[in-house]
Amino acid sequence: MTGRLGLNTLAITCIRDEGPWLLDWIAHHRAAGFSHFLIASHDLSDRSDALLDALDQAGVVTHLSFQPDGEKSVQWQAMKLLSKHPLYKAADLAMFFDVDEYLVLEDGLSLDALLPEGFDAVPLRWHLFGNSGIGSWDDRPVTERFTMAAPDEIALPLAHFFKTLHRPAAFKGLGVHRPKPLKDRPARWIGANGKAMPEAFAEQSARINLFGLPQDGARAWLNHYSVRSIEEFVLKSARGLPNHMLKPIGPGYWAERNFNSEEDRRIAAMRPGAEAAHAELAVFEALHADTVAHHRARLKALTAERPVVEMMWQLTLLAGSTPPGPTQLAAHLARLKALAQDH
Repeated sequence: MTGRLGLNTLAITCIRDEGPWLLDWIAHHRAAGFSHFLIASHDLSDRSDALLDALDQAGVVTHLSFQPDGEKSVQWQAMKLLSKHPLYKAADLAMFFDVDEYLVLEDGLSLDALLPEGFDAVPLRWHLFGNSGIGSWDDRPVTERFTMAAPDEIALPLAHFFKTLHRPAAFKGLGVHRPKPLKDRPARWIGANGKAMPEAFAEQSARINLFGLPQDGARAWLNHYSVRSIEEFVLKSARGLPNHMLKPIGPGYWAERNFNSEEDRRIAAMRPGAEAAHAELAVFEALHADTVAHHRARLKALTAERPVVEMMWQLTLLAGSTPPGPTQLAAHLARLKALAQDH
């Protein structure tokens, strides 16, 4: 997958103890057309610092280690740090997204074709993938292991959240879902279907989902493997969310994301390119194996605890969530609105 010759395309993320999934994510997105990776990390304990530093020394990534400040949002602290970085400011195209989010480009589409001249940003919607009934963690690419997902048209706002491929020069700085706008110049947004988005969307800087907007014909999106297998979810639960490290992740989080309604193998067309890119990173496999060994040991310790075993059983029983219908969603939103008014 290539774009215009010499196009500077930057993938940006912030991680903590996600070593086992890092190389595959990098390989997939190198094949997708990203020329470099800017990775912030904090509080690493899984030996991924050695992997990141080696990747940095090889010129594959630029690794920034930082120490979060107190109880402030870790991810927003990272945003501030990354927004000031020269690599971000110099990039032609950039996107901040997580290691469990994989860009899907249809029909050989390139990044510069996805965001053509004349436009500044394109929102790329989540496509929620469930655990496909898998309990055990197998150290293979998530794109091969998990093929069951929510329907594209699911009536659930959470399933329409997005991340943004954008031109850094057209924005003030990074945001978790969309970059911060400039005060004196509204950005020009184009949909993933190649159609210009309403001007009002650019003005709604707090809007982070596409629910209710036309999305037919999308040529790109993000496969969001937010639960993975039950064993991997146990590790995620112990690690915490990137933006809310102390917020618990349990069966409720699982139920809102574990949709296995439809088989979706559209990302398979990108596997050959990802495999070739992964082969180029073979020199880092020993460091990758070290992070896997750490998490295997961590998993063994966690599964010796009764509450964890009970949660795993609950997740097994919650085999797959049923997508809500429009009537169910409307009733739920009405209840939330009533609660907000009461308080």
